[in-house]
Amino acid sequence: MFNIFHKMPKRYFHTLDDFRNNLHKYDASLIDYNGNPIPCVQIESRRYDEIIRKVAGKKLAVDVLLDLFHDSRHVFVDVLMTYLDYGFDENYLFYANKMPEFFEALANTGLIAITPSDSQSVSQGNMLVIQLPRTDSAQSAYNQIMQVVNKTKS
Repeated sequence: MFNIFHKMPKRYFHTLDDFRNNLHKYDASLIDYNGNPIPCVQIESRRYDEIIRKVAGKKLAVDVLLDLFHDSRHVFVDVLMTYLDYGFDENYLFYANKMPEFFEALANTGLIAITPSDSQSVSQGNMLVIQLPRTDSAQSAYNQIMQVVNKTKS
C-alpha cells in the first residue's frame, strides 16, 4: 500500500492505522531563528533534558534521515535523528499533508530544532538546533511530498 523511498532501521508501518497510531505526540511548527523560519519539533521535556545532558559541551554530530511513505494520497515522513558517538537515536513521525511548510523550511535552511514541550515560548536558550550535513535529501523529500499533496488537491 505505501511506497518506501529509503529504508531506515527500526520503524516499519503496515497500515494507515499504524501510521496514525505512531504520529509524533507533541507540536511541530516553524520558529524564527536568526530571521529564518526553521522547523521545530517539541519533545517530552524529560527526554529533551536527557539529550541536553548527554551532549552539552561536547562535539555534536547528528545524522538526520527522512523516510517517506505514501499511498498517492497520504504522505508520512519518519524523521530519524541518530546522535553519532552517543549511542542513541530519536524518531518523529509526521503527517506531511498537513505541514508542507515544515519540510520546505527544512529543505531551505538545512536546520531543525528540538525544544522541550513545556516551553511557554521558544528561545534560543532552550533549543537544540541541528544542521543537516546536506540539504539535497530534504529538498528531494519536500519535492516528493508536494507531488503527492498537489495530486490530492486536483
